[in-house]
Amino acid sequence: MLKKIQCLACFIGLVPMMSLAQESFSESSPNFLVIMTDDQGKWALGQYDPRIRTPNINYLAENGVRFDEAIAPVPVCSPARASFFTGKTPSQHGVHDFLSTSDSGQHNWLEDEKLISEELSQKGYSVGLFGKWHADTREWIHRKEFDEFLTYDEREPGWINQYRHSGTVHFSRNGVPEKYTGIQARFLTENAIKFIDRAKTKPFAAFVMLTQPHFPFSALPERLVESYRAIGSEIVRLEKEGSLKNRNDRAQDSLTSEEELELAHAENIAQYLAAVTLIDEQVGQLFDAIESRGLLGNTYIIFTSDHGHMTGQYGLYGKGNATRPQNLYQESINIPLAILGPENIAKGPQIRKEFVNLYDLFPTFVELSGIELTTEYIGPGKSLVPLLKGQTPEKFRRYQYAEYGNARMVHDGNLKLVRYYKEEPKNSFEDIWYQLGRKGSERSPIALPKNNSSGEMVDALEDFFSKYESQEHSGRKIWDQPRHNSMEAWR
Repeated sequence: MLKKIQCLACFIGLVPMMSLAQESFSESSPNFLVIMTDDQGKWALGQYDPRIRTPNINYLAENGVRFDEAIAPVPVCSPARASFFTGKTPSQHGVHDFLSTSDSGQHNWLEDEKLISEELSQKGYSVGLFGKWHADTREWIHRKEFDEFLTYDEREPGWINQYRHSGTVHFSRNGVPEKYTGIQARFLTENAIKFIDRAKTKPFAAFVMLTQPHFPFSALPERLVESYRAIGSEIVRLEKEGSLKNRNDRAQDSLTSEEELELAHAENIAQYLAAVTLIDEQVGQLFDAIESRGLLGNTYIIFTSDHGHMTGQYGLYGKGNATRPQNLYQESINIPLAILGPENIAKGPQIRKEFVNLYDLFPTFVELSGIELTTEYIGPGKSLVPLLKGQTPEKFRRYQYAEYGNARMVHDGNLKLVRYYKEEPKNSFEDIWYQLGRKGSERSPIALPKNNSSGEMVDALEDFFSKYESQEHSGRKIWDQPRHNSMEAWR
């Protein structure tokens, strides 16, 4: 009935002609709006801590499908993003650590990979990226599968440019330098909305890649920071696990003095949480844009992060590279993930407890869009469509897997194994076991469990990576691969 009314209104001139475009748009392939944050731990959402104000993200999670056991395949940005776009493990695509244009051992790290952005583009989608790419070096060079590629240009200001929450930021729009002064998250959001408008009758895939709440913990809107300062002080005072007094002995650095603890740490928390609320405001703007244009019924809105983050937990700041050797702590790998979409597929509200991974989004995009892949998909990702539909697969995933360079992880939600391969002798390793289930459980390893579960987990870890690694890119041979940066976590 609604379609008949719209057509009649267009005919008699009461509604702009854009309505016709939107109607044909809604009957085409579904749209995708991906909002990916940077360094946002799962814990840093109002869904999990009511002190944190994220009403718009809460709305997505409470009306869509929330995945409570989602993780990143690696706890650092470049390889996690490469896994998102390829649907593969770092030991398959070869990106194992963050990439630095100034001291990377090579360019075109993903030259031999087919990205989901390319597949969508060839399917006929209008594809745009707004913000952090960082899955390869020389971010300012336009990737041709993107109709709009608005990312950062670090050549003049250096690497810190992309993390300036406010002030002047140097961007590259389709390879052309451009400056913006203001709150960069808003600039990216506004440009993503303009891109959606330009898509017109084509389906769109918009990747909004915000750099909040990544370091530096400064220059966030004062109106937001001020509202979190009391909470920051409360966390420092009451949550001893999050206190930097309890410095983890694996830390490479931390705040140490009492004054730093009480002042700097509390301020950092306030800035970090202010960044989370700033993100939430952008989610609201994007959601409103989709809804007001009549696109909500045919658009999948996906909110997630590249990996987790420790903001004082274990006495640490950062993620997997916050320690030496590198870590695979739950706080480093756990990520938020919520999907809101057409009701015939994404049957919300749901809270799913299956083990899911960031690379599962690749086959999910494929199934939802109806893509016929140009190259065979050989990654470990599983489509989330059955879960979105409310189905309960008999076997989805028994274990969670992650890696970081020469380190690999498997856990079943209770028991966790982290294996560190050694440079010499070849294929030798050290196994570290943890008992999960309580706060701070990875502060102290446990002895090798004397049960069948431990043996099954060892077999599962070995079987998984024997299937999802290549001889060229395997993390077991990380020392033979091109350098990612001058501070690699395993050097």
